Amino acid sequence: MFTMKNKWILFSYSIPATNAKARMRTWRRISATGAAQLKTGLQILPNREDLLENITWLIGEVNALGGEAIALQCAQIEGMADQQIEQLFQTQIDPEFDQIQAEAKDLLATTDTLGDGGNVKELSAALRKLRKRCEAVRERDFFPSGAAAKTLNVLDSISERLRRPEQTDLPVARLDHSQYQGRIWVTRARPYIDRLGSAWLIQRFIDPQASFRFLRAGETVNLDQGDLAFDMAMGEFTHQGELITFEVLIRDFALHDPALAKMSELVKYIDVQEGALPDDANLLKTLLDGLIALTGDDHQLLERARLLFDALHAGYTKKVQRERT
Repeated sequence: MFTMKNKWILFSYSIPATNAKARMRTWRRISATGAAQLKTGLQILPNREDLLENITWLIGEVNALGGEAIALQCAQIEGMADQQIEQLFQTQIDPEFDQIQAEAKDLLATTDTLGDGGNVKELSAALRKLRKRCEAVRERDFFPSGAAAKTLNVLDSISERLRRPEQTDLPVARLDHSQYQGRIWVTRARPYIDRLGSAWLIQRFIDPQASFRFLRAGETVNLDQGDLAFDMAMGEFTHQGELITFEVLIRDFALHDPALAKMSELVKYIDVQEGALPDDANLLKTLLDGLIALTGDDHQLLERARLLFDALHAGYTKKVQRERT
């Protein structure tokens, strides 16, 4: 017997009109799932396990409030093609992306004044909030129309402008690579995202023959022997203003690589950890946490992390090339 896979969830509910607060709360909960209104009193969602679980909880809540609710799973909606239903979701979600784009473009215009003393810190915070909103909307973007990608491109363009050395209040240094070859680079033990990313950056783009030392409690940097400290207090390369160590190295050695620019954004998100992480940053953090849990030796951890950063750089390089063609 031929059966079609259920593609849609239909949800209908009613709550006594006397309970206005409960009606409003339920409506907000349904909106948060990303449901679209198919007809008056009838909501529709893609048939996904997580969404079905949310609707099941809502049914219980509505019943507890003295109302009635029902959910059905079906393969198709008679009288409406799947494409028409998908357009309902796009019509509902795309204006949210448009609003984020509009606010982002206003922010983009503001970045043009940075050279005249604009506030990088405030702009960076505003950008992070816009990205967080964008990621939240993407969770409900079940049938992408391209609006999300367009929005992310606008946000990326702001990030690139904020990274331009001439737009920061920090002194712009251009260091000679030849003076930083075959050196011993020193940082604190049990490195995390900024130290691991910086060590990878050093060996791949600054000092291919670099060796690394990880200081335990009580150990010190041998400055008289030419050791270079990074991501440490009083280190030659460490946080400066709003820049993390990874960004300072990119700036000081003029590493103008679009893939590195994208990577530095993820590293900064994880290092600063303000609010919810974007999907890419959250995945990188999860992988890195796993490597740390599996690896007790810092040198071995760095070796394993190098492969992770190499893959990330290669992936972003390929993505940038595709975007330019």
